[in-house]
Amino acid sequence: MEEQDPDADGGDSDADETLPGPPPDPSLIPSVVRSVGDLDLEAKAIQHGITKPSDPDFGALREFLEEIEELEPLSNNLSGDPMAESWLQILFTLIVREHGLSSVTLSAIEFLLSEKMNREGIDLELFLDRLWMMGRLEKIYGGTEPSYSPNPSWLEMK
Repeated sequence: MEEQDPDADGGDSDADETLPGPPPDPSLIPSVVRSVGDLDLEAKAIQHGITKPSDPDFGALREFLEEIEELEPLSNNLSGDPMAESWLQILFTLIVREHGLSSVTLSAIEFLLSEKMNREGIDLELFLDRLWMMGRLEKIYGGTEPSYSPNPSWLEMK
């Protein structure tokens, strides 16, 4: 009978036990020592541009929206009403970026933009649902009425 080499059948060898590359040097890893409770999350959030949610003043928002005179309609638009979408983008930009909220109720949209969009009631809801089916808005169920949240790519669309 022939003797088999222990390395030939997948046995362990000294070469398999060493890692490739230089050996690790823990002194090159910077240490961050912090006492428990020292991390100020609010300051870090502000530093990274994350705003704390605040309650918007819908009266002031409506006045601001009424002061806007010229507005460019969205280009590359399939919704049928690029001007109405442009108004919605401005509203969602104010609500999401300035106030840190994620969605707006149907009644708030109607209060703020029904005159600008020439839509109210069921007509407005159908328009928003069409944008939801197109993936431009998210529809959120809960509470007394549905809310709508913008899709980030739609919010950046020009």
